[in-house]
Amino acid sequence: MQLDGTTCVITGAASGIGLACARAFAAEGATVVAADRDAERLAAIGEGLVGVAADIGSEAGIVDLVERVEAELGPIDLWFSNAGVAVGMGLDATDEDWDLSWRVNAMAHVWAARHVVPRMLERGHGYVVSTASAAGLLMEPQSAPYTLTKHAAVAFAEWLAVNHGDVIGVSVLCPQGVRTPMLAGLADTPSGNVTLGDGILEPEDVAAVVVEAIAEQRFLITPHPEVARYEAGKVADRDRWIAGMRRVVFGR
Repeated sequence: MQLDGTTCVITGAASGIGLACARAFAAEGATVVAADRDAERLAAIGEGLVGVAADIGSEAGIVDLVERVEAELGPIDLWFSNAGVAVGMGLDATDEDWDLSWRVNAMAHVWAARHVVPRMLERGHGYVVSTASAAGLLMEPQSAPYTLTKHAAVAFAEWLAVNHGDVIGVSVLCPQGVRTPMLAGLADTPSGNVTLGDGILEPEDVAAVVVEAIAEQRFLITPHPEVARYEAGKVADRDRWIAGMRRVVFGR
């Protein structure tokens, strides 16, 4: 898919990967709606983007965003579910942590597809991108909610690709460490050795890879190429992989 002349919506686009992708898509000639619940950051995203305050933590919020964009700019050619949260740790994670994680990291992708994909199928073209994480293929040792919901995001993207990939493009983004607000403080945790072990990428580097992957209609986007090797090792021998993760993360 070529981005020139398309209308794209990117959620969680006031900073980090979302903002970098919004700018990269606009540079390719797309009209880009940068959606985020942080109105203060949206005010500083700069020219060339359409900033829209939106909360995608509910289906109603996503419906409102879809309707506003299509009423003002026309059909959405590409929807990028990029917004995400990292809350809650282990068994002490609260129900509120789990609920927020499910709504933003997983159900927001489902709600967006429910209201965008049928329109794309009717028009005979379109593209859906979602940001999961390397944790969606591997894990985030310090956070059960993040691990489970990012796995769900990958699984839903696979389901979309199997069921509708003959008409629309589907990609899922699975980076390791990227210099974003969410990354702050992770280097001081035990899992930082795993998540950041292959280097921290700049959001602009990730955006360049995303643009390339969309042009090629590549499903799995792994800006850190090591992730594919780690996943292959996990699938080949899960017992060995789990034992290795214990040693790397906890030294036992």
